[in-house]
Amino acid sequence: MDGKRVRREPLRNLILNSFRTSYFRYLLLILIMTFGLMNYETVYALFVEQKYGFDAAKISIIITVGAVIGIIVQIWLLDYLIKRLGEMKLIRLSLVITAISLLLMIIKFNLGYLIVVSAIIFAFNAFLRPTVSTLIANSAGDRQGYAAGLNTTYTSIGNILGPILAGQLFDKHMNIPYIFGALILTSALFLTLRKPKNDKERIAAYD
Repeated sequence: MDGKRVRREPLRNLILNSFRTSYFRYLLLILIMTFGLMNYETVYALFVEQKYGFDAAKISIIITVGAVIGIIVQIWLLDYLIKRLGEMKLIRLSLVITAISLLLMIIKFNLGYLIVVSAIIFAFNAFLRPTVSTLIANSAGDRQGYAAGLNTTYTSIGNILGPILAGQLFDKHMNIPYIFGALILTSALFLTLRKPKNDKERIAAYD
């Protein structure tokens, strides 16, 4: 039922209604996080090619290694870290380390250094997305289908806006998308530092 409602509801109304949900700050976190990370992902191949002079084969190796590490940490470490740290602490840690790693990207060393830094970004990105999605699902109660639709909507907005800005910033200087991405991810920390309003009251107001 929720899924059908998400498909029929106009995007404008969907977003306006999301402001009153108990998990709105997590939706904002998804948007900001996606927007910031797209600054890294969109221009990555061009950045590596221009800064290091690597060919497509080496760039493919770096991306493959990072993707494999992302899969490994999700399978073996995500559940452990959530139980050890909790969702919010893990999100804060991931935002900080990912932002620092984006800044480290602009320092030029060698292939090994680039692989390590890229792998760190892939790994902590793999922590971020499912952890925030879990918080949204847990806050949604019996409206998880609707929450999933909002999650997808905010992710899509970030995926649309991120590449547009990243390309423009890259044209000005190749390092700017990474600096900007780090600033965006750091700014997302404020969404994790306050407690939400009473969830029951907000859900009741929305319903």
